[in-house]
Amino acid sequence: MPAVILVASTPAFAASGRTLSFSSTSYTGTSCGTITTAVVRATDGSTAEAGVSVVLQLSTGWTFDGGGTTATVVTGSDGSVSCGTIHVPAGNTTGTLSATASGATGASASLTSSDAQILTSPSGLADASGIPGGATPIAQGFFLSGGTLYLSGTGSVATGIDSVGRLVEAASKSGSFLLPMRRSDGSAAIYDTGTGAVTTATGTPSGSTPLAADLFRSGNTIYRGGTAITTDVDRAGQLIEHDGGNGSSGTFYLPYLSTAGEPRILRLPQNDVRTASEYGASNGPGSGATPIADDLFLWHDDIYRVSWDGTSAYGTGVVASGVSAFGSLTPNPYYSGERLLPVTRNGGGQNALFMVSGNSLRDTSQVPTSSTPIGADLFLSNGAIYQDAVGVVASTVASNGIAAPASYGSNKVVVPLTVSASC
Repeated sequence: MPAVILVASTPAFAASGRTLSFSSTSYTGTSCGTITTAVVRATDGSTAEAGVSVVLQLSTGWTFDGGGTTATVVTGSDGSVSCGTIHVPAGNTTGTLSATASGATGASASLTSSDAQILTSPSGLADASGIPGGATPIAQGFFLSGGTLYLSGTGSVATGIDSVGRLVEAASKSGSFLLPMRRSDGSAAIYDTGTGAVTTATGTPSGSTPLAADLFRSGNTIYRGGTAITTDVDRAGQLIEHDGGNGSSGTFYLPYLSTAGEPRILRLPQNDVRTASEYGASNGPGSGATPIADDLFLWHDDIYRVSWDGTSAYGTGVVASGVSAFGSLTPNPYYSGERLLPVTRNGGGQNALFMVSGNSLRDTSQVPTSSTPIGADLFLSNGAIYQDAVGVVASTVASNGIAAPASYGSNKVVVPLTVSASC
């Protein structure tokens, strides 16, 4: 009889044993940053166990506050407790977080260090997820690594890619952005952010350079839809929707310098080209002007606005003076419908913001002189990104992509970046 009782009680003890578990099987943090989302839980069957002393262990290089690799936490009334702050090592490394407790089945979770982040103006900095270490930031949440295009929060979205161009809204106004790509076999393709589809750009010469949206360049020729649109391109500016004075126009301008030195405009989706009406006149840029974006050119340190047919809602001619460098023309993160062009002034390197519709240039504050304009109100200096009137908003920056709208129709501006491998 006692033997029967012993046999019956043993399975009951095993079925109700204490078990530890983590809130996730893996945690990711930015290089030199922290992970604060890890939670450990103790249960006995389906019952939460409070007051359990749990010993946490980290792999070498990963530390808790104070620099140690071990910590002890006690579960609360719901059987769970935060693992505290985990400090992420420099570089792109992996590790393990493990948990043990007396009389309990232990648990472990993987740790990953990532160097990818996304800066939003005006919202701030956030970690990018699903991006391998050492990836090249492109635009929005896109990164390129080892021939694969990754999107933060999604992972791999396209493979076999050699290079990419500039991410721009589709001229069809479909709500998508288009990213031109050259595949590793030399063929041209286009990634559509709305559908996630990759479409071969049939008729585009092999080895062409991805330019912007669905445009490719081969020599001095720009192709769209497999058709040569213009054959005299020396330097191209930024493709962007033209602001005709009433907001969205549905027409996109690509300013470029022709091989003859003329400031010209490629207009989409019409696929036609014209020399700026003001060229050769007293209120127009001269030969060799640098294309900026939309209808703007830089010539002799002055920004000129030109027109397609001699008329412009914002006027033509010199709209800003004393400019030596410029960044990306983007929406103004603080005023819907307005555009900003960050610039550097000559003769001292003071940075400024050009308000496009108002033709006004305003000096920045809390931005070091001679910083590199990125886009919107963001500038780069000595491995840190500064925001006008704010100061440092991202540190230990190793590389950054272009500034672009956060989403279709948004006036928020995002910049993908990677951080340095050393803390």
